Amino acid sequence: MKPKNFYDTDVVVLGGGPGGSAAALTAANAGLKTAIIDPCEPGGTCLNRGCVPAKTWLAVEHLYRRSKWSEAIGGGPPVRYDYKKIREHQKNVIRLGQKSLSSVFRRKGIEWITGTAAFTSDRTIEIDGGAKKINFKHAVIATGSQPIELFGGIENSYNSDNIFSIQDFPSSIVIIGGGACGVEMAAFFGGMDCRVTLIEALVDILPAEDAEMRSVVKREFKKTGVTIKTGVAVQSAIGKNGGCAVEADDGTVTAGDALLSAIGRMAQTEPLRLDKAGVRTDVKGFIEVDGAMGTSREGIYAVGDVTGKSLLAYTAHHEGIVAGRSITGRSAAMDYRFVPSIVFTNPEIGSVGSTEEELRQMGTHYRAGRYYVRALARAQASGEIAGIIKVLVGEDKSILGVHIAAPGATELIHVGVAAMRAGMKADDLADTVFGHPTLSEAIPLAAADALGISVYS
Repeated sequence: MKPKNFYDTDVVVLGGGPGGSAAALTAANAGLKTAIIDPCEPGGTCLNRGCVPAKTWLAVEHLYRRSKWSEAIGGGPPVRYDYKKIREHQKNVIRLGQKSLSSVFRRKGIEWITGTAAFTSDRTIEIDGGAKKINFKHAVIATGSQPIELFGGIENSYNSDNIFSIQDFPSSIVIIGGGACGVEMAAFFGGMDCRVTLIEALVDILPAEDAEMRSVVKREFKKTGVTIKTGVAVQSAIGKNGGCAVEADDGTVTAGDALLSAIGRMAQTEPLRLDKAGVRTDVKGFIEVDGAMGTSREGIYAVGDVTGKSLLAYTAHHEGIVAGRSITGRSAAMDYRFVPSIVFTNPEIGSVGSTEEELRQMGTHYRAGRYYVRALARAQASGEIAGIIKVLVGEDKSILGVHIAAPGATELIHVGVAAMRAGMKADDLADTVFGHPTLSEAIPLAAADALGISVYS
Protein backbone atom coordinates (compact mmCIF):
# COMPACT_ATOMS: atom_id res chain seq x y z
CA MET A 1 0.00 0.00 0.00
CA LYS A 2 1.25 3.45 -0.93
CA PRO A 3 1.64 6.08 1.82
CA LYS A 4 -1.02 8.80 2.01
CA ASN A 5 1.33 11.43 0.67
CA PHE A 6 2.00 9.49 -2.54
CA TYR A 7 -0.07 10.21 -5.67
CA ASP A 8 -0.31 8.76 -9.16
CA THR A 9 -1.17 10.96 -12.11
CA ASP A 10 -1.04 10.79 -15.89
CA VAL A 11 0.38 14.28 -16.35
CA VAL A 12 2.14 16.55 -13.88
CA VAL A 13 2.85 20.13 -14.90
CA LEU A 14 5.48 22.14 -13.07
CA GLY A 15 4.36 25.75 -13.25
CA GLY A 16 0.94 27.33 -13.63
CA GLY A 17 1.72 30.18 -16.02
CA PRO A 18 0.45 30.47 -19.62
CA GLY A 19 2.52 27.52 -20.90
CA GLY A 20 1.83 25.20 -18.00
CA SER A 21 -1.87 26.06 -17.89
CA ALA A 22 -2.29 25.42 -21.63
CA ALA A 23 -0.49 22.07 -21.37
CA ALA A 24 -2.58 21.00 -18.38
CA LEU A 25 -5.88 22.01 -20.00
CA THR A 26 -5.00 20.25 -23.26
CA ALA A 27 -4.18 17.05 -21.36
CA ALA A 28 -7.25 17.28 -19.12
CA ASN A 29 -9.53 17.85 -22.12
CA ALA A 30 -8.23 14.55 -23.51
CA GLY A 31 -9.34 12.79 -20.34
CA LEU A 32 -5.94 12.50 -18.66
CA LYS A 33 -5.58 12.86 -14.89
CA THR A 34 -3.62 16.08 -14.54
CA ALA A 35 -2.01 18.08 -11.72
CA ILE A 36 -0.21 21.43 -11.62
CA ILE A 37 2.48 22.17 -9.05
CA ASP A 38 3.40 25.80 -8.42
CA PRO A 39 4.72 27.64 -5.33
CA CYS A 40 2.78 30.79 -6.21
CA GLU A 41 -0.60 31.85 -7.54
CA PRO A 42 -2.17 30.68 -10.83
CA GLY A 43 -1.09 32.66 -13.88
CA GLY A 44 2.67 32.69 -13.43
CA THR A 45 4.84 35.73 -14.08
CA CYS A 46 2.63 36.99 -16.92
CA LEU A 47 -0.51 37.47 -14.86
CA ASN A 48 1.00 38.29 -11.50
CA ARG A 49 4.28 40.13 -12.13
CA GLY A 50 4.64 40.77 -15.86
CA CYS A 51 2.46 41.27 -18.92
CA VAL A 52 -0.86 41.92 -17.22
CA PRO A 53 0.19 44.49 -14.59
CA ALA A 54 2.39 46.20 -17.20
CA LYS A 55 -0.47 46.56 -19.67
CA THR A 56 -2.79 47.66 -16.88
CA TRP A 57 -0.38 50.48 -16.09
CA LEU A 58 0.00 51.35 -19.76
CA ALA A 59 -3.77 51.49 -20.23
CA VAL A 60 -3.87 54.14 -17.50
CA GLU A 61 -0.99 56.02 -19.12
CA HIS A 62 -2.84 56.05 -22.44
CA LEU A 63 -5.96 57.43 -20.79
CA TYR A 64 -3.90 60.14 -19.07
CA ARG A 65 -2.14 61.07 -22.32
CA ARG A 66 -5.43 61.16 -24.23
CA SER A 67 -6.93 63.48 -21.62
CA LYS A 68 -4.16 65.99 -22.35
CA TRP A 69 -5.10 65.88 -26.03
CA SER A 70 -8.75 66.30 -25.05
CA GLU A 71 -7.89 69.53 -23.27
CA ALA A 72 -6.15 70.80 -26.40
CA ILE A 73 -9.36 70.50 -28.42
CA GLY A 74 -11.63 71.93 -25.73
CA GLY A 75 -12.59 68.75 -23.92
CA GLY A 76 -11.68 69.86 -20.41
CA PRO A 77 -8.60 69.57 -18.22
CA PRO A 78 -6.45 66.41 -18.06
CA VAL A 79 -7.56 63.71 -15.66
CA ARG A 80 -5.84 63.66 -12.29
CA TYR A 81 -4.43 60.29 -11.44
CA ASP A 82 -4.16 58.66 -8.02
CA TYR A 83 -1.33 56.10 -7.92
CA LYS A 84 -2.94 54.20 -5.04
CA LYS A 85 -6.09 53.72 -7.11
CA ILE A 86 -3.99 52.66 -10.12
CA ARG A 87 -2.36 49.96 -7.99
CA GLU A 88 -5.73 48.83 -6.67
CA HIS A 89 -7.01 48.54 -10.24
CA GLN A 90 -3.91 46.51 -11.09
CA LYS A 91 -4.54 44.18 -8.15
CA ASN A 92 -8.19 43.75 -9.11
CA VAL A 93 -7.27 42.77 -12.67
CA ILE A 94 -4.79 40.19 -11.34
CA ARG A 95 -7.26 38.80 -8.81
CA LEU A 96 -9.89 38.39 -11.51
CA GLY A 97 -7.41 36.48 -13.68
CA GLN A 98 -6.41 34.20 -10.80
CA LYS A 99 -10.04 33.52 -9.96
CA SER A 100 -10.87 32.73 -13.59
CA LEU A 101 -7.96 30.28 -13.94
CA SER A 102 -8.75 28.53 -10.66
CA SER A 103 -12.35 28.12 -11.78
CA VAL A 104 -11.31 26.58 -15.10
CA PHE A 105 -8.90 24.18 -13.38
CA ARG A 106 -11.63 23.01 -10.99
CA ARG A 107 -14.12 22.58 -13.82
CA LYS A 108 -11.66 20.49 -15.83
CA GLY A 109 -10.69 18.36 -12.85
CA ILE A 110 -7.10 19.63 -12.72
CA GLU A 111 -5.57 19.40 -9.25
CA TRP A 112 -3.68 22.50 -8.15
CA ILE A 113 -0.88 21.76 -5.68
CA THR A 114 0.87 24.67 -4.01
CA GLY A 115 4.51 23.84 -3.41
CA THR A 116 8.03 23.55 -4.81
CA ALA A 117 8.69 20.51 -6.99
CA ALA A 118 11.90 18.56 -7.57
CA PHE A 119 12.56 15.43 -9.60
CA THR A 120 13.67 12.30 -7.77
CA SER A 121 13.76 10.23 -10.97
CA ASP A 122 12.47 10.45 -14.55
CA ARG A 123 9.03 9.36 -13.34
CA THR A 124 8.76 10.69 -9.79
CA ILE A 125 8.59 14.12 -8.17
CA GLU A 126 8.66 15.24 -4.57
CA ILE A 127 7.04 18.41 -3.29
CA ASP A 128 8.48 20.61 -0.55
CA GLY A 129 11.28 18.21 0.25
CA GLY A 130 9.13 15.10 0.36
CA ALA A 131 5.91 16.32 2.00
CA LYS A 132 4.18 14.83 -1.05
CA LYS A 133 5.39 12.54 -3.80
CA ILE A 134 3.97 12.08 -7.28
CA ASN A 135 4.42 9.22 -9.70
CA PHE A 136 3.72 10.40 -13.26
CA LYS A 137 3.57 9.09 -16.80
CA HIS A 138 4.27 12.46 -18.43
CA ALA A 139 5.67 15.73 -17.09
CA VAL A 140 5.72 19.25 -18.49
CA ILE A 141 8.30 21.67 -17.12
CA ALA A 142 6.93 25.21 -17.30
CA THR A 143 8.68 26.96 -14.43
CA GLY A 144 9.45 30.06 -16.46
CA SER A 145 12.24 32.54 -15.90
CA GLN A 146 13.48 35.07 -13.40
CA PRO A 147 15.07 38.50 -13.82
CA ILE A 148 18.83 38.71 -14.19
CA GLU A 149 19.87 40.76 -11.18
CA LEU A 150 22.42 43.53 -11.53
CA PHE A 151 22.10 45.41 -8.29
CA GLY A 152 19.85 43.35 -6.03
CA GLY A 153 19.46 44.64 -2.50
CA ILE A 154 20.23 48.27 -3.28
CA GLU A 155 17.72 50.67 -1.77
CA ASN A 156 15.07 51.88 -4.24
CA SER A 157 16.24 49.33 -6.83
CA TYR A 158 13.74 47.11 -8.67
CA ASN A 159 13.72 44.40 -11.31
CA SER A 160 11.15 43.58 -14.00
CA ASP A 161 9.18 41.39 -11.57
CA ASN A 162 8.91 43.57 -8.48
CA ILE A 163 8.63 47.03 -10.09
CA PHE A 164 4.85 46.63 -9.91
CA SER A 165 5.03 46.64 -6.12
CA ILE A 166 6.68 50.06 -5.91
CA GLN A 167 4.82 51.89 -3.16
CA ASP A 168 5.27 55.54 -4.11
CA PHE A 169 5.23 56.95 -7.61
CA PRO A 170 8.71 58.34 -8.35
CA SER A 171 9.35 61.76 -9.82
CA SER A 172 12.36 60.31 -11.65
CA ILE A 173 13.58 56.83 -12.57
CA VAL A 174 16.65 55.30 -14.19
CA ILE A 175 15.93 52.26 -16.36
CA ILE A 176 18.75 49.92 -17.38
CA GLY A 177 17.89 47.88 -20.47
CA GLY A 178 16.33 48.93 -23.76
CA GLY A 179 14.46 45.74 -24.55
CA ALA A 180 10.67 45.42 -24.57
CA CYS A 181 10.29 45.56 -20.78
CA GLY A 182 12.57 48.57 -20.38
CA VAL A 183 10.95 50.63 -23.12
CA GLU A 184 7.41 49.77 -21.98
CA MET A 185 8.22 50.98 -18.48
CA ALA A 186 9.86 54.09 -19.97
CA ALA A 187 6.63 54.69 -21.91
CA PHE A 188 4.55 54.36 -18.75
CA PHE A 189 6.64 56.48 -16.40
CA GLY A 190 7.47 59.06 -19.07
CA GLY A 191 3.84 59.35 -20.10
CA MET A 192 2.85 59.92 -16.47
CA ASP A 193 5.21 62.92 -16.19
CA CYS A 194 8.03 61.07 -14.44
CA ARG A 195 11.55 62.03 -15.57
CA VAL A 196 13.03 58.94 -17.24
CA THR A 197 16.58 58.06 -18.24
CA LEU A 198 16.85 54.84 -20.25
CA ILE A 199 20.34 53.33 -20.54
CA GLU A 200 21.15 50.59 -23.07
CA ALA A 201 24.58 49.00 -23.62
CA LEU A 202 23.86 48.15 -27.27
CA VAL A 203 23.90 50.67 -30.09
CA ASP A 204 20.12 51.03 -30.07
CA ILE A 205 17.01 50.13 -28.13
CA LEU A 206 14.72 47.31 -29.29
CA PRO A 207 17.44 45.68 -31.42
CA ALA A 208 15.13 42.98 -32.78
CA GLU A 209 12.71 45.51 -34.27
CA ASP A 210 12.84 47.24 -37.65
CA ALA A 211 15.00 50.40 -37.59
CA GLU A 212 12.18 52.65 -38.83
CA MET A 213 9.87 51.44 -36.08
CA ARG A 214 12.55 52.16 -33.49
CA SER A 215 12.99 55.65 -34.90
CA VAL A 216 9.29 56.42 -34.48
CA VAL A 217 9.31 55.34 -30.85
CA LYS A 218 12.47 57.28 -30.02
CA ARG A 219 11.02 60.42 -31.59
CA GLU A 220 7.87 60.11 -29.48
CA PHE A 221 9.94 59.43 -26.35
CA LYS A 222 11.59 62.81 -26.78
CA LYS A 223 8.17 64.47 -26.64
CA THR A 224 7.55 63.03 -23.17
CA GLY A 225 11.03 63.95 -21.95
CA VAL A 226 12.48 60.43 -21.90
CA THR A 227 16.27 60.55 -22.22
CA ILE A 228 17.84 57.60 -24.05
CA LYS A 229 21.52 56.73 -23.70
CA THR A 230 22.76 53.94 -25.96
CA GLY A 231 26.16 52.32 -26.31
CA VAL A 232 26.70 52.90 -22.59
CA ALA A 233 27.19 50.15 -20.00
CA VAL A 234 26.35 50.66 -16.33
CA GLN A 235 29.28 49.86 -14.03
CA SER A 236 27.87 50.39 -10.55
CA ALA A 237 24.85 51.59 -8.60
CA ILE A 238 24.27 52.88 -5.09
CA GLY A 239 21.32 53.87 -2.95
CA LYS A 240 21.61 57.58 -2.30
CA ASN A 241 19.59 60.07 -0.23
CA GLY A 242 16.31 58.20 -0.60
CA GLY A 243 17.00 57.55 -4.27
CA CYS A 244 19.73 55.89 -6.29
CA ALA A 245 22.53 56.70 -8.70
CA VAL A 246 24.25 54.68 -11.41
CA GLU A 247 27.69 55.19 -12.91
CA ALA A 248 28.30 54.27 -16.55
CA ASP A 249 31.49 53.29 -18.32
CA ASP A 250 31.66 56.74 -19.93
CA GLY A 251 32.11 58.27 -16.47
CA THR A 252 28.63 59.81 -16.26
CA VAL A 253 26.49 59.46 -13.14
CA THR A 254 22.70 59.42 -13.43
CA ALA A 255 20.48 59.82 -10.38
CA GLY A 256 16.80 59.07 -9.84
CA ASP A 257 14.24 58.34 -7.17
CA ALA A 258 14.20 54.72 -8.33
CA LEU A 259 16.23 52.29 -10.41
CA LEU A 260 14.76 49.59 -12.64
CA SER A 261 17.01 46.85 -13.98
CA ALA A 262 15.45 45.23 -17.07
CA ILE A 263 18.43 43.57 -18.75
CA GLY A 264 16.93 40.14 -19.41
CA ARG A 265 15.83 36.91 -17.79
CA MET A 266 17.30 33.50 -17.01
CA ALA A 267 15.73 30.04 -16.81
CA GLN A 268 14.15 29.21 -13.46
CA THR A 269 15.30 25.60 -12.99
CA GLU A 270 17.39 25.73 -9.82
CA PRO A 271 15.14 23.67 -7.48
CA LEU A 272 14.08 21.10 -10.10
CA ARG A 273 17.10 18.75 -9.94
CA LEU A 274 16.89 18.11 -13.67
CA ASP A 275 19.86 15.74 -13.49
CA LYS A 276 17.73 13.28 -11.53
CA ALA A 277 15.31 13.15 -14.48
CA GLY A 278 18.00 13.08 -17.16
CA VAL A 279 16.87 16.36 -18.70
CA ARG A 280 19.61 18.26 -20.55
CA THR A 281 20.12 22.03 -20.59
CA ASP A 282 22.24 24.23 -22.85
CA VAL A 283 25.19 26.38 -21.79
CA LYS A 284 22.83 29.18 -20.69
CA GLY A 285 20.78 26.85 -18.51
CA PHE A 286 17.74 26.66 -20.80
CA ILE A 287 16.16 23.23 -21.34
CA GLU A 288 16.81 21.68 -24.74
CA VAL A 289 13.62 20.71 -26.61
CA ASP A 290 12.59 19.38 -30.01
CA GLY A 291 9.78 20.66 -32.23
CA ALA A 292 7.17 18.75 -30.21
CA MET A 293 8.54 20.36 -26.99
CA GLY A 294 10.04 17.04 -25.89
CA THR A 295 13.22 17.09 -23.79
CA SER A 296 16.15 14.68 -23.82
CA ARG A 297 14.12 12.31 -21.60
CA GLU A 298 11.14 10.60 -23.20
CA GLY A 299 7.85 11.54 -21.56
CA ILE A 300 9.15 14.82 -20.17
CA TYR A 301 8.39 18.07 -22.01
CA ALA A 302 9.33 21.70 -21.45
CA VAL A 303 7.55 24.87 -22.56
CA GLY A 304 7.80 28.62 -22.14
CA ASP A 305 10.67 30.76 -20.93
CA VAL A 306 12.49 27.77 -19.47
CA THR A 307 13.34 26.63 -23.01
CA GLY A 308 14.81 29.97 -24.06
CA LYS A 309 13.12 29.75 -27.47
CA SER A 310 10.90 32.81 -27.20
CA LEU A 311 10.42 34.47 -23.83
CA LEU A 312 6.86 35.56 -24.53
CA ALA A 313 3.72 34.53 -22.67
CA TYR A 314 1.71 33.88 -25.83
CA THR A 315 4.49 31.72 -27.29
CA ALA A 316 4.55 29.74 -24.05
CA HIS A 317 0.78 29.25 -24.30
CA HIS A 318 1.04 27.71 -27.76
CA GLU A 319 4.05 25.63 -26.77
CA GLY A 320 1.91 24.28 -23.93
CA ILE A 321 -0.79 23.27 -26.40
CA VAL A 322 1.83 21.55 -28.58
CA ALA A 323 3.20 19.67 -25.57
CA GLY A 324 -0.29 18.65 -24.49
CA ARG A 325 -1.10 17.39 -27.97
CA SER A 326 2.18 15.46 -28.08
CA ILE A 327 1.32 13.78 -24.77
CA THR A 328 -2.10 12.76 -26.02
CA GLY A 329 -0.66 11.19 -29.17
CA ARG A 330 -1.62 13.90 -31.63
CA SER A 331 0.88 15.10 -34.19
CA ALA A 332 2.13 18.51 -33.13
CA ALA A 333 5.09 20.77 -33.80
CA MET A 334 5.95 24.34 -32.84
CA ASP A 335 6.47 26.80 -35.69
CA TYR A 336 8.13 30.05 -34.63
CA ARG A 337 8.13 31.70 -38.07
CA PHE A 338 4.85 33.51 -37.56
CA VAL A 339 5.08 34.42 -33.89
CA PRO A 340 4.52 38.19 -33.70
CA SER A 341 6.53 40.62 -31.64
CA ILE A 342 4.45 43.24 -29.84
CA VAL A 343 5.73 46.13 -27.77
CA PHE A 344 3.37 48.44 -25.88
CA THR A 345 5.20 51.72 -26.39
CA ASN A 346 3.81 55.02 -27.68
CA PRO A 347 3.02 54.35 -30.43
CA GLU A 348 2.85 50.59 -30.14
CA ILE A 349 5.01 48.29 -32.25
CA GLY A 350 3.92 45.07 -33.90
CA SER A 351 6.03 42.96 -36.22
CA VAL A 352 6.19 39.54 -37.86
CA GLY A 353 8.67 38.00 -40.26
CA SER A 354 12.01 39.45 -41.34
CA THR A 355 13.23 43.02 -40.94
CA GLU A 356 14.92 44.94 -43.74
CA GLU A 357 18.23 44.56 -41.92
CA GLU A 358 17.84 40.78 -41.80
CA LEU A 359 16.89 40.54 -45.47
CA ARG A 360 19.90 42.60 -46.49
CA GLN A 361 22.20 40.42 -44.39
CA MET A 362 20.77 37.30 -46.07
CA GLY A 363 21.14 38.85 -49.52
CA THR A 364 17.42 38.50 -50.18
CA HIS A 365 15.95 40.74 -52.87
CA TYR A 366 12.84 42.53 -51.65
CA ARG A 367 10.70 45.61 -52.02
CA ALA A 368 9.47 47.71 -49.13
CA GLY A 369 6.05 49.35 -49.17
CA ARG A 370 5.13 52.06 -46.67
CA TYR A 371 2.10 53.97 -45.57
CA TYR A 372 2.24 56.70 -42.96
CA VAL A 373 -0.22 56.94 -40.10
CA ARG A 374 -0.56 60.71 -40.48
CA ALA A 375 -2.17 60.13 -43.90
CA LEU A 376 -5.07 58.22 -42.34
CA ALA A 377 -8.30 60.07 -41.62
CA ARG A 378 -8.91 57.94 -38.52
CA ALA A 379 -5.53 59.00 -37.11
CA GLN A 380 -6.11 62.68 -37.80
CA ALA A 381 -9.55 62.50 -36.22
CA SER A 382 -8.21 60.90 -33.04
CA GLY A 383 -5.10 63.06 -32.78
CA GLU A 384 -2.66 60.12 -32.82
CA ILE A 385 -0.72 60.59 -36.03
CA ALA A 386 2.75 59.17 -35.30
CA GLY A 387 3.72 55.97 -37.04
CA ILE A 388 4.35 53.92 -40.13
CA ILE A 389 3.13 50.63 -41.64
CA LYS A 390 5.66 48.68 -43.70
CA VAL A 391 5.20 45.52 -45.78
CA LEU A 392 8.26 43.72 -47.17
CA VAL A 393 7.66 41.75 -50.37
CA GLY A 394 9.85 39.17 -52.12
CA GLU A 395 10.46 38.80 -55.86
CA ASP A 396 7.69 36.19 -56.03
CA LYS A 397 5.28 38.60 -54.29
CA SER A 398 5.48 36.61 -51.03
CA ILE A 399 5.11 38.65 -47.85
CA LEU A 400 8.46 38.51 -46.04
CA GLY A 401 7.64 40.80 -43.15
CA VAL A 402 5.11 43.24 -41.76
CA HIS A 403 6.19 46.00 -39.39
CA ILE A 404 3.88 48.49 -37.73
CA ALA A 405 4.51 51.43 -35.41
CA ALA A 406 1.08 52.94 -34.87
CA PRO A 407 -1.76 53.32 -32.39
CA GLY A 408 -3.12 49.82 -31.83
CA ALA A 409 -0.20 48.14 -33.60
CA THR A 410 -0.36 45.24 -31.14
CA GLU A 411 -3.81 44.47 -32.54
CA LEU A 412 -3.17 45.42 -36.19
CA ILE A 413 -0.15 43.14 -36.59
CA HIS A 414 -2.31 40.03 -36.48
CA VAL A 415 -3.61 40.89 -39.95
CA GLY A 416 -0.02 40.41 -41.11
CA VAL A 417 0.39 37.24 -39.04
CA ALA A 418 -2.72 35.67 -40.54
CA ALA A 419 -1.77 36.73 -44.07
CA MET A 420 1.74 35.31 -43.82
CA ARG A 421 0.67 32.08 -42.13
CA ALA A 422 -1.95 31.54 -44.84
CA GLY A 423 0.67 32.09 -47.55
CA MET A 424 -1.14 35.11 -48.94
CA LYS A 425 0.69 36.99 -51.67
CA ALA A 426 1.20 40.73 -51.50
CA ASP A 427 -1.11 41.39 -54.45
CA ASP A 428 -3.89 39.44 -52.69
CA LEU A 429 -3.38 41.55 -49.57
CA ALA A 430 -3.32 44.75 -51.63
CA ASP A 431 -6.57 43.72 -53.32
CA THR A 432 -8.40 43.05 -50.04
CA VAL A 433 -11.04 45.63 -49.12
CA PHE A 434 -10.60 47.14 -45.65
CA GLY A 435 -13.08 49.44 -43.94
CA HIS A 436 -12.64 53.23 -43.91
CA PRO A 437 -11.79 55.29 -41.97
CA THR A 438 -9.67 52.80 -40.05
CA LEU A 439 -6.02 52.34 -39.15
CA SER A 440 -5.95 48.83 -40.59
CA GLU A 441 -6.61 50.10 -44.12
CA ALA A 442 -2.94 51.18 -44.18
CA ILE A 443 -1.87 47.52 -44.42
CA PRO A 444 -3.16 46.81 -47.97
CA LEU A 445 -2.04 50.31 -48.96
CA ALA A 446 1.50 49.51 -47.83
CA ALA A 447 1.39 46.20 -49.72
CA ALA A 448 0.23 48.07 -52.84
CA ASP A 449 3.06 50.56 -52.41
CA ALA A 450 5.59 47.70 -52.35
CA LEU A 451 4.16 46.44 -55.65
CA GLY A 452 4.10 49.91 -57.22
CA ILE A 453 0.34 49.78 -57.78
CA SER A 454 -0.81 52.24 -55.14
CA VAL A 455 -3.23 54.88 -56.41
CA TYR A 456 -1.54 57.30 -54.01
CA SER A 457 1.98 56.81 -55.43
